[in-house]
Amino acid sequence: MLRRLGIAGGMPAAAFFVAVVVAVALSASGGECAGPPLRGELFVIDPGHGAKTPSGAWLNSGAAGPNQVAERDVVLAIGEDLAALVRRDGGRTVLTRSYAVPYRIASDKNADNRARAALANRLHATAFLALHADASLSRGARGTSVFWLRSNSLPLARAVRARLRALDLGEAAFRPRSLAVTRIAQVPAVLIELGFISNPVQERLLATPAFQEREARALLLALEDVFGRSAGG
Repeated sequence: MLRRLGIAGGMPAAAFFVAVVVAVALSASGGECAGPPLRGELFVIDPGHGAKTPSGAWLNSGAAGPNQVAERDVVLAIGEDLAALVRRDGGRTVLTRSYAVPYRIASDKNADNRARAALANRLHATAFLALHADASLSRGARGTSVFWLRSNSLPLARAVRARLRALDLGEAAFRPRSLAVTRIAQVPAVLIELGFISNPVQERLLATPAFQEREARALLLALEDVFGRSAGG
């Protein structure tokens, strides 16, 4: 049975990567991923932020909206929803944070960012998706953003952009961008800002489970568009 995985606090790196490989192997042999369209594909889903220091202080807590909705909580919920949908489509998933392990332990934010993308490389993942919610000093700022860097990521970036358009949040940015996760990932990789948590209207939407499910479904459709069996992926 496929397991949702987070980067467990305090787990040595070598042990973590062994655990991930074993879990992925189990999911591949369990016989539960029989259906199209994402059968056999492996996606690393990275709900952004959520890192603490060994002392328990926040290292990378993420943004919060005017009503104190936390970005880290929103993207974790959407990441879990997306993982469930991918599994239903026959795919396999690894979450860098999960409900079971909601935060990571790290001492350096940049190293933590790089390690999450490196995980996708180690696993030879089909794709890596980093999930975030944007923030601005201007409460009127709105819209989604999709960032990528390597040419192998552009088809996924375009598909995500097209599918997010149906949510009617507007678009803030769509462009190549050199970020830790887009630089390190050799597999197709995108960083997605799922809306502005600093915008009161979009904050309310992002905090709503039904809308979180809509965001996750839009991302699933983008994965099907690019990697689904009917797409020749």
